[in-house]
Amino acid sequence: MVSLFSSSAAIAMFSALMLLTVDRNIYKSSGWVREKKYASALGWCFAGIALIVVAWRIMMI
Repeated sequence: MVSLFSSSAAIAMFSALMLLTVDRNIYKSSGWVREKKYASALGWCFAGIALIVVAWRIMMI
């Protein structure tokens, strides 16, 4: 169960990094303002979820 949460946190952090770096820049260069905002918001949400899971995991050790 604990490794499942750790894996989920790693996947969420990877997704957040991809959304915040790659997707946001693609939408920015294409002129898609609304999609850029959604990619940024979703990326920050994934980063927050990953940090919450990591903090919970550290507290349970």
